[in-house]
Amino acid sequence: MFGYSGRILKIDISSGETKIDSFDEQFARKFLGGNGFAAKLIYDHVPSEADPFSPENALVFTVGPLTDTPLWGTSRGHMAALSPLTGLFADSNYGGDFGLAQKRTGFDAIFISGKSPKPVYLVIDEGGAVIKDAALFWGKTTEETILPLEAKEGEDAVCAAIGPAGENGVLFANILCGGKRFGCAGRAGMGAVMGAKKIKALVVKGQRKPNLADLESLRNLIKEKFSTLKQNTAGLANFGTPIIVSLANTKGVLATRNNNKETWESAGEISAEVIKDQYWGKNIACHGCPVACGKKVRPNRGEFAGKSVKMPEYETLYALGAMMDNPNIQSIINGNHMCNEMGIDTISMGVTLAFVAECLDKDVVSPQDLKGEVKFGDGESIPKLIKKAAYREGIGEYLAMGSSRLAEKFGKNAHEYLYAVKGLEIAGHSSRGLREMSLSYATSTRGGSHHDGRPNYAAAEPDPGFDGQPKYIFKNQSFTAVGDSLVMCRFTAERGLGTMIGEDMVKVVKYATGWNIDVEELERIGERIYNVERLINVARGVSRKNDTLPYRTMNEPIPSGPAKGRYCLQKDLGAMLDKYYEFRGWSKEGIPTREKLAELGLQ
Repeated sequence: MFGYSGRILKIDISSGETKIDSFDEQFARKFLGGNGFAAKLIYDHVPSEADPFSPENALVFTVGPLTDTPLWGTSRGHMAALSPLTGLFADSNYGGDFGLAQKRTGFDAIFISGKSPKPVYLVIDEGGAVIKDAALFWGKTTEETILPLEAKEGEDAVCAAIGPAGENGVLFANILCGGKRFGCAGRAGMGAVMGAKKIKALVVKGQRKPNLADLESLRNLIKEKFSTLKQNTAGLANFGTPIIVSLANTKGVLATRNNNKETWESAGEISAEVIKDQYWGKNIACHGCPVACGKKVRPNRGEFAGKSVKMPEYETLYALGAMMDNPNIQSIINGNHMCNEMGIDTISMGVTLAFVAECLDKDVVSPQDLKGEVKFGDGESIPKLIKKAAYREGIGEYLAMGSSRLAEKFGKNAHEYLYAVKGLEIAGHSSRGLREMSLSYATSTRGGSHHDGRPNYAAAEPDPGFDGQPKYIFKNQSFTAVGDSLVMCRFTAERGLGTMIGEDMVKVVKYATGWNIDVEELERIGERIYNVERLINVARGVSRKNDTLPYRTMNEPIPSGPAKGRYCLQKDLGAMLDKYYEFRGWSKEGIPTREKLAELGLQ
């Protein structure tokens, strides 16, 4: 097969047994790689009733046919598990070099189940896996783990590790992936699953290079599309994702003070321009990427003063900044690095802090009950609160639960202040002001993720309404499923090949695999993958009742600003769901029908 090694490494960490399975071209063409492989492996091998912290749950690391090719943004990897935060299927696409290094092991998927009796780390090369003692690394931060292990295991070794948050079962703990630019498998608690298995780290290394069907044609397409990519990513190259702060605020869709409003007078204090003018260090890029959207910065105050650290992305500026009504940029930079060191998702962390701050403001809960306090505008306390959450100390024991579990615990009217879907805190793209995101968040298999159906800021004004959103989200979810399966960076895919599956994406698949494929088949692959994810969730109780939105999104119009008056009433969401389910061929309760599954070649 072109583009694949055709091998899956399965590791039972309880017994230490490993085996290598193979797959054929028919399997590859049905599920593509990355996200598709991960979803299918979990659907086939993880019991639907499995507890996310149990040995029966699996953590799956995957790559795709485009991984480690000359196409921009293809050094990435993908991973998935049943989420301890949501109880549902969750996956994460991450940058850096770990995916590229995994591809060179010759394993298109690494499937890890079981639970080790003691802390371990795995070294995976072309021959399989070796399990090693991690006692010396347990309790260390991600940086204290990744750098020594990469040095210890050899020049081509790349490490992915959890921090104290993953070890301590923080429900939104993440996994930090090493290499020249670190990447985060950030959402829904992948790090907590890894910690429950007593796995501190994975180290991958190998020399296998992918064999592509038509490398010359792929290189020609890259040259042809390069100017388009450069033009469409100029802002990202210059400033990184913080450019979205001003864009969202200008359009009146920057969720502020736990989404009480969506314009923020202090947005300029945490803008891309401020970061570049005052804290800039250097550009950093994933392997072979000309965009270099990552940046290094240096805070001059706080715990990490003077240290070169990763610049906070837009999502972090939204979560630790706007949602916390916190214009203290240095506290956000320090908080971001604290999250990376501890192994914590910045989005869930910030949105949970904002939820708790409002519950305290509204007397839903008291500081005495929480053994601590969270206040809007108090940026200096944010890095300390993050550390408390990682170690589950004092108020951190509550913060580590995430906002949805806390809403259940607090009771009263706490749910009215919750900004989450299916248990996952919503990302920084307005569920009220961006009409497509209302349906996107509601139907996302992950919950409040912005990576299943994508925001369209160009269509934010004039108000596009809801009528066109079901078709847009249906088609866009196929695009994202395919992109995450190839595996490709969302930015380079959208800005280099287009925001929907089209001829350019078909060409890169043809050149990599040699398949005679068309747009319709590629769309059908994306649809098939999304249905597999939905089937995992349906088996765990998901139906139409779960495809909903936060109270504020459906009951409180945006109070001021350019998007004033926008929200998504229950009747609007219901009408969109009816159309969306019809496009998908699902029942009115959101269940994939037997006819649709047969059409997609799914048993």
